[in-house]
Amino acid sequence: LRMFIPPKIGHCFTNSYRVIEPFLAEFPNLYVGFTALITYFRATEARDALCHVPLDRIVLETDAPYFLPRQVNKAVCQFSHPGMGIFTLQELSLLKGEDMQTVLATIRDNTTKLYGV
Repeated sequence: LRMFIPPKIGHCFTNSYRVIEPFLAEFPNLYVGFTALITYFRATEARDALCHVPLDRIVLETDAPYFLPRQVNKAVCQFSHPGMGIFTLQELSLLKGEDMQTVLATIRDNTTKLYGV
């Protein structure tokens, strides 16, 4: 019956893996959205969660205008926008130990499955 639940997203996930783990186990169509928050070293729980969530269950979110990536100087730009997603992709690839092309292709597939586009 759980397989018939439409795909859902854990939007803007910022917590620890132990919080999301039971939901991933219970809902096979759940995707976890990570933002540029993972580019900050102090976001230890979110970064650790990202390392444990399978890549085929992850989507990227800008959550614009919030969560400006660490790599962007606030004196240059104060608000996030979708064009800054590359910084989140780079950090995700680094944390997962995967090349960006593989991660991008997987994220694109996940997004297609989630939103049906």
